[in-house]
Amino acid sequence: MNVKNLEQSFNPRLAVPNFESYLRISKEKAKLAEKKLTGKTDISYGDSKLQTLDVFYKDYKDNLPIHIFIHGGYWRALDKSYHTHMAVPFFEKEICFFNINYELCPKVKLTEIKEQIIKAIVWIYHNAYKFKANNNNIVLSGHSAGAHLASLMLNVDWKKYGLNDKYFKGIALISGIFDTEIVTNLNVNKEIGLSLEEAIRNNPLKLKPLYVVPTIISYGRNEPPLWKEQSYNYMNHLNLLGFNCKKIVCENDNHFSLIETLANKNKSIVKEIINLSLTKQ
Repeated sequence: MNVKNLEQSFNPRLAVPNFESYLRISKEKAKLAEKKLTGKTDISYGDSKLQTLDVFYKDYKDNLPIHIFIHGGYWRALDKSYHTHMAVPFFEKEICFFNINYELCPKVKLTEIKEQIIKAIVWIYHNAYKFKANNNNIVLSGHSAGAHLASLMLNVDWKKYGLNDKYFKGIALISGIFDTEIVTNLNVNKEIGLSLEEAIRNNPLKLKPLYVVPTIISYGRNEPPLWKEQSYNYMNHLNLLGFNCKKIVCENDNHFSLIETLANKNKSIVKEIINLSLTKQ
């Protein structure tokens, strides 16, 4: 494979030439959704500027299941404001939806981002009662780099943070970048600043999860074959370690149209993620 094809395979912005139009639409729909949802925005869970989260929930209900979403952007772009409308299907099903931000590369290293995600989850766990939510029923999801960060949470010893390690009811990984080491060879890494050491340390394909949970692996049918292959390889990795992953291929989707798909209550991927919260285990 020549360099151009390799770059297009592992850089969604090259694979989807009109990606900016998708992001613009997402931002507009997210703004509209925020006006209709009830909750709190820009809550600080850490010391730095971007360590904030939004939470949307029906405040007249109790014991709400929790969904936590981690946005993508190749660890170096975007934020939660592009994804607010994803909360709507969960809100309608009386699930408390947390949408978290984190500092971006190259300002911080990938390991630091991982630690910030852990910190956010710990904060949510200890503050869930303020939002009438049940911290023993948490489902985690992420898109793109967010899927990678979510996958790393399977390797965290949560007891060290004072959490019940049985609180995860499931995880959904949508179109993740899992082969972190290949990123060090791409042009996009000029923006990320990922060292080989950091890539190896945070490569989920080389990590053994500490526990097994119901897992959804998903990607868009129209994404590059090598990008989709990452999800397939990670699914095989998990299944060999005792998982029974459910694969969901999102028909007619590219990497960026998936954001709109994840906000559509009628799509199978959304229904399946919601079921992780509502199914008794």
